[in-house]
Amino acid sequence: MSKYRLLDCGNGQKVEILGDYKVIRPCPQAIWKPFNPKLWEDADSLFERTTGEKGTWKALKNPDNQKRNKLGGGTPENWEVKSDSGITWRIRPNDFGNIGVFTEHWQYAPSLVNFFDKKGKILNLFCYTGSNNIDLVKAGYKVTVVDSSSVALDDYTHNLGLNRLSRDGQRLILEDVHKFIVREVRRKAQYDGIICDAPSFGRGTKGEVFNIEEDLIKLLEACKELLSPKGKVVLTLHSPRFTPRILETVCAQLFPKKKVEVSEILNPCESGVKLPSGFLVKIG
Repeated sequence: MSKYRLLDCGNGQKVEILGDYKVIRPCPQAIWKPFNPKLWEDADSLFERTTGEKGTWKALKNPDNQKRNKLGGGTPENWEVKSDSGITWRIRPNDFGNIGVFTEHWQYAPSLVNFFDKKGKILNLFCYTGSNNIDLVKAGYKVTVVDSSSVALDDYTHNLGLNRLSRDGQRLILEDVHKFIVREVRRKAQYDGIICDAPSFGRGTKGEVFNIEEDLIKLLEACKELLSPKGKVVLTLHSPRFTPRILETVCAQLFPKKKVEVSEILNPCESGVKLPSGFLVKIG
Protein backbone atom coordinates (compact mmCIF):
# COMPACT_ATOMS: atom_id res chain seq x y z
CA MET A 1 0.00 0.00 0.00
CA SER A 2 1.48 3.33 -1.04
CA LYS A 3 1.54 6.52 1.03
CA TYR A 4 -0.58 9.57 0.41
CA ARG A 5 0.90 12.10 -2.02
CA LEU A 6 -0.33 15.62 -2.72
CA LEU A 7 1.05 16.33 -6.18
CA ASP A 8 -0.10 19.81 -7.18
CA CYS A 9 -2.91 22.34 -6.92
CA GLY A 10 -4.31 25.18 -8.99
CA ASN A 11 -7.37 26.45 -10.86
CA GLY A 12 -9.48 25.65 -7.79
CA GLN A 13 -8.47 21.98 -7.72
CA LYS A 14 -5.83 19.63 -6.33
CA VAL A 15 -4.47 16.33 -7.59
CA GLU A 16 -3.58 13.57 -5.13
CA ILE A 17 -2.43 9.98 -5.11
CA LEU A 18 -4.48 7.96 -2.64
CA GLY A 19 -3.10 4.44 -2.59
CA ASP A 20 -3.66 3.01 -6.07
CA TYR A 21 -5.70 5.94 -7.37
CA LYS A 22 -4.92 9.41 -8.62
CA VAL A 23 -7.84 11.79 -8.13
CA ILE A 24 -8.60 15.42 -8.88
CA ARG A 25 -11.01 17.24 -6.60
CA PRO A 26 -12.03 20.78 -5.58
CA CYS A 27 -9.65 23.05 -3.68
CA PRO A 28 -11.16 26.58 -3.59
CA GLN A 29 -8.13 28.26 -2.00
CA ALA A 30 -5.84 27.24 -4.92
CA ILE A 31 -6.71 30.26 -7.07
CA TRP A 32 -3.35 30.20 -8.89
CA LYS A 33 -2.49 28.14 -11.98
CA PRO A 34 -1.09 24.60 -11.55
CA PHE A 35 2.68 24.54 -11.03
CA ASN A 36 3.36 21.27 -12.88
CA PRO A 37 0.73 20.27 -15.48
CA LYS A 38 2.43 16.90 -16.04
CA LEU A 39 1.51 15.82 -12.52
CA TRP A 40 -2.17 16.07 -13.49
CA GLU A 41 -1.88 13.53 -16.29
CA ASP A 42 -3.29 9.98 -16.08
CA ALA A 43 -5.68 10.72 -13.22
CA ASP A 44 -8.24 8.00 -12.51
CA SER A 45 -11.10 10.20 -11.41
CA LEU A 46 -12.30 13.81 -11.33
CA PHE A 47 -14.93 15.16 -8.95
CA GLU A 48 -17.42 17.37 -10.78
CA ARG A 49 -20.01 19.49 -9.00
CA THR A 50 -23.54 19.05 -10.38
CA THR A 51 -25.97 20.73 -7.96
CA GLY A 52 -24.83 23.14 -5.26
CA GLU A 53 -22.01 21.57 -3.25
CA LYS A 54 -22.76 18.04 -4.44
CA GLY A 55 -21.44 16.21 -7.48
CA THR A 56 -20.16 12.95 -8.92
CA TRP A 57 -16.81 11.23 -9.50
CA LYS A 58 -16.11 11.01 -13.23
CA ALA A 59 -13.88 8.26 -14.62
CA LEU A 60 -10.99 9.66 -16.69
CA LYS A 61 -9.49 6.35 -17.82
CA ASN A 62 -11.53 4.11 -20.14
CA PRO A 63 -14.83 5.48 -18.80
CA ASP A 64 -16.88 3.05 -20.90
CA ASN A 65 -15.20 0.08 -19.23
CA GLN A 66 -14.91 1.55 -15.76
CA LYS A 67 -16.97 -0.10 -13.04
CA ARG A 68 -19.20 2.58 -11.59
CA ASN A 69 -19.96 3.05 -7.93
CA LYS A 70 -22.94 4.88 -6.49
CA LEU A 71 -21.14 8.24 -6.80
CA GLY A 72 -19.84 7.81 -10.34
CA GLY A 73 -16.81 6.12 -11.88
CA GLY A 74 -13.07 6.00 -11.54
CA THR A 75 -12.88 4.89 -7.92
CA PRO A 76 -14.22 1.99 -5.83
CA GLU A 77 -16.58 2.53 -2.91
CA ASN A 78 -13.65 2.60 -0.50
CA TRP A 79 -9.98 1.68 -0.27
CA GLU A 80 -6.95 2.39 1.93
CA VAL A 81 -3.90 4.65 2.06
CA LYS A 82 -1.06 5.28 4.52
CA SER A 83 -0.03 8.62 6.01
CA ASP A 84 3.63 9.50 6.57
CA SER A 85 3.41 8.44 10.21
CA GLY A 86 2.58 4.89 9.12
CA ILE A 87 -1.13 4.93 9.94
CA THR A 88 -3.58 3.24 7.57
CA TRP A 89 -6.77 5.09 6.66
CA ARG A 90 -9.98 4.20 4.91
CA ILE A 91 -10.68 6.35 1.87
CA ARG A 92 -14.39 6.68 1.18
CA PRO A 93 -15.36 9.36 -1.39
CA ASN A 94 -18.68 11.10 -0.94
CA ASP A 95 -20.91 13.30 -3.07
CA PHE A 96 -19.38 16.49 -1.58
CA GLY A 97 -15.95 15.67 -3.00
CA ASN A 98 -14.52 14.64 0.38
CA ILE A 99 -12.58 11.39 0.78
CA GLY A 100 -13.21 10.37 4.39
CA VAL A 101 -10.05 11.97 5.84
CA PHE A 102 -8.73 15.52 6.10
CA THR A 103 -5.10 15.09 5.10
CA GLU A 104 -4.02 18.55 6.31
CA HIS A 105 -4.26 17.25 9.88
CA TRP A 106 -1.46 14.80 9.15
CA GLN A 107 0.94 17.75 9.01
CA TYR A 108 0.73 18.39 12.76
CA ALA A 109 -1.06 15.41 14.36
CA PRO A 110 2.13 13.42 15.10
CA SER A 111 3.49 16.40 17.09
CA LEU A 112 0.54 16.20 19.50
CA VAL A 113 1.99 13.00 20.95
CA ASN A 114 4.57 15.16 22.72
CA PHE A 115 2.28 18.14 23.32
CA PHE A 116 -0.25 16.51 25.65
CA ASP A 117 0.35 14.67 28.91
CA LYS A 118 0.20 10.98 28.05
CA LYS A 119 -1.37 10.19 31.42
CA GLY A 120 -4.12 12.74 30.89
CA LYS A 121 -7.68 12.49 29.58
CA ILE A 122 -8.07 13.81 26.03
CA LEU A 123 -11.29 15.10 24.45
CA ASN A 124 -11.67 15.44 20.68
CA LEU A 125 -14.61 17.55 19.51
CA PHE A 126 -15.82 17.27 15.89
CA CYS A 127 -13.49 14.28 15.54
CA TYR A 128 -14.76 13.15 12.09
CA THR A 129 -12.81 9.97 11.23
CA GLY A 130 -9.82 10.64 13.48
CA SER A 131 -7.40 12.42 11.13
CA ASN A 132 -6.06 14.52 14.02
CA ASN A 133 -5.84 11.96 16.81
CA ILE A 134 -5.32 8.36 15.69
CA ASP A 135 -1.61 9.09 16.25
CA LEU A 136 -2.45 9.76 19.91
CA VAL A 137 -4.35 6.49 20.26
CA LYS A 138 -1.46 4.63 18.67
CA ALA A 139 0.87 6.24 21.23
CA GLY A 140 -1.29 4.97 24.10
CA TYR A 141 -3.51 7.95 24.85
CA LYS A 142 -7.09 7.47 26.05
CA VAL A 143 -9.32 9.71 23.95
CA THR A 144 -13.00 10.63 24.11
CA VAL A 145 -14.18 11.48 20.59
CA VAL A 146 -17.44 13.32 19.84
CA ASP A 147 -19.17 13.76 16.48
CA SER A 148 -22.77 14.04 15.31
CA SER A 149 -22.18 11.83 12.23
CA SER A 150 -22.68 8.09 12.58
CA VAL A 151 -20.88 7.56 9.25
CA ALA A 152 -17.84 9.45 10.56
CA LEU A 153 -17.73 7.43 13.78
CA ASP A 154 -18.12 4.19 11.81
CA ASP A 155 -15.06 5.16 9.78
CA TYR A 156 -13.24 6.21 12.96
CA THR A 157 -13.85 2.75 14.40
CA HIS A 158 -12.78 1.19 11.10
CA ASN A 159 -9.53 3.18 11.16
CA LEU A 160 -8.79 1.92 14.66
CA GLY A 161 -9.30 -1.63 13.40
CA LEU A 162 -7.10 -1.11 10.33
CA ASN A 163 -4.25 -0.19 12.68
CA ARG A 164 -5.02 -2.93 15.22
CA LEU A 165 -5.72 -0.36 17.90
CA SER A 166 -7.89 -1.46 20.80
CA ARG A 167 -11.00 0.45 21.81
CA ASP A 168 -10.23 -0.29 25.46
CA GLY A 169 -10.20 3.02 27.30
CA GLN A 170 -11.52 4.90 24.25
CA ARG A 171 -14.94 6.59 24.26
CA LEU A 172 -16.94 7.24 21.09
CA ILE A 173 -19.85 9.65 21.55
CA LEU A 174 -22.46 10.12 18.80
CA GLU A 175 -23.98 13.46 19.76
CA ASP A 176 -24.16 17.14 18.91
CA VAL A 177 -20.95 18.68 20.28
CA HIS A 178 -22.67 21.63 21.96
CA LYS A 179 -25.09 19.37 23.84
CA PHE A 180 -22.24 17.12 24.93
CA ILE A 181 -20.04 19.89 26.32
CA VAL A 182 -22.98 21.56 28.11
CA ARG A 183 -23.69 18.28 29.85
CA GLU A 184 -20.01 17.71 30.70
CA VAL A 185 -19.71 21.21 32.17
CA ARG A 186 -22.79 20.53 34.29
CA ARG A 187 -21.18 17.30 35.51
CA LYS A 188 -17.98 19.23 36.28
CA ALA A 189 -16.00 16.89 34.04
CA GLN A 190 -12.33 17.75 33.48
CA TYR A 191 -9.97 16.95 30.61
CA ASP A 192 -6.21 17.41 30.41
CA GLY A 193 -6.26 17.99 26.68
CA ILE A 194 -8.92 19.17 24.23
CA ILE A 195 -8.72 18.95 20.44
CA CYS A 196 -11.30 20.87 18.45
CA ASP A 197 -11.50 20.94 14.66
CA ALA A 198 -14.27 23.53 14.51
CA PRO A 199 -16.23 23.45 11.24
CA SER A 200 -17.28 26.66 9.53
CA PHE A 201 -20.85 25.36 9.54
CA GLY A 202 -22.46 22.14 10.71
CA ARG A 203 -25.66 20.45 11.79
CA GLY A 204 -26.16 18.16 14.77
CA THR A 205 -28.06 14.90 15.03
CA LYS A 206 -31.40 16.73 15.37
CA GLY A 207 -30.73 19.66 13.08
CA GLU A 208 -28.80 21.77 15.58
CA VAL A 209 -26.83 24.47 13.77
CA PHE A 210 -23.18 25.35 14.48
CA ASN A 211 -21.85 28.53 12.89
CA ILE A 212 -18.20 29.28 13.63
CA GLU A 213 -18.62 33.05 13.34
CA GLU A 214 -21.34 33.06 15.99
CA ASP A 215 -20.32 30.12 18.16
CA LEU A 216 -16.50 30.14 18.42
CA ILE A 217 -16.38 32.18 21.64
CA LYS A 218 -19.04 30.03 23.32
CA LEU A 219 -17.19 26.90 22.23
CA LEU A 220 -13.89 28.10 23.65
CA GLU A 221 -15.53 29.25 26.90
CA ALA A 222 -16.96 25.77 27.35
CA CYS A 223 -13.58 24.21 26.61
CA LYS A 224 -12.04 26.46 29.28
CA GLU A 225 -14.52 25.17 31.85
CA LEU A 226 -13.72 21.57 30.91
CA LEU A 227 -9.95 22.05 31.02
CA SER A 228 -7.90 20.96 34.02
CA PRO A 229 -5.58 23.63 35.50
CA LYS A 230 -2.54 22.40 33.54
CA GLY A 231 -4.56 21.28 30.52
CA LYS A 232 -3.87 22.20 26.90
CA VAL A 233 -6.05 22.96 23.89
CA VAL A 234 -5.48 22.40 20.17
CA LEU A 235 -7.87 24.32 17.93
CA THR A 236 -8.03 24.16 14.13
CA LEU A 237 -10.17 26.38 11.92
CA HIS A 238 -10.75 26.64 8.20
CA SER A 239 -12.97 29.72 7.96
CA PRO A 240 -11.64 32.71 5.93
CA ARG A 241 -13.27 35.04 8.47
CA PHE A 242 -10.48 34.42 10.99
CA THR A 243 -6.87 35.56 10.76
CA PRO A 244 -3.90 34.58 12.96
CA ARG A 245 -4.09 37.91 14.81
CA ILE A 246 -7.83 37.50 15.49
CA LEU A 247 -7.30 33.97 16.80
CA GLU A 248 -4.33 35.00 18.92
CA THR A 249 -6.30 37.90 20.45
CA VAL A 250 -9.39 35.79 21.19
CA CYS A 251 -7.47 32.89 22.72
CA ALA A 252 -5.09 35.08 24.73
CA GLN A 253 -8.07 36.86 26.26
CA LEU A 254 -9.87 33.64 27.14
CA PHE A 255 -6.73 31.82 28.38
CA PRO A 256 -4.64 34.67 29.87
CA LYS A 257 -2.36 32.37 31.90
CA LYS A 258 -1.46 30.09 28.99
CA LYS A 259 0.86 30.42 26.03
CA VAL A 260 -0.94 30.83 22.69
CA GLU A 261 0.73 29.86 19.41
CA VAL A 262 -1.00 30.35 16.05
CA SER A 263 0.37 28.96 12.81
CA GLU A 264 -0.90 28.30 9.31
CA ILE A 265 -1.45 24.69 8.30
CA LEU A 266 0.47 24.19 5.07
CA ASN A 267 0.13 21.00 3.05
CA PRO A 268 3.25 20.69 0.83
CA CYS A 269 2.78 19.60 -2.79
CA GLU A 270 5.39 17.69 -4.76
CA SER A 271 5.26 20.53 -7.30
CA GLY A 272 6.85 22.80 -4.67
CA VAL A 273 3.88 24.92 -3.61
CA LYS A 274 2.58 24.76 -0.04
CA LEU A 275 -1.21 24.58 0.07
CA PRO A 276 -2.78 26.76 2.84
CA SER A 277 -5.27 24.57 4.69
CA GLY A 278 -6.44 26.50 7.74
CA PHE A 279 -4.94 27.58 11.06
CA LEU A 280 -3.56 25.65 14.02
CA VAL A 281 -3.84 27.15 17.50
CA LYS A 282 -1.95 25.58 20.43
CA ILE A 283 -2.90 26.77 23.91
CA GLY A 284 -0.87 25.49 26.83
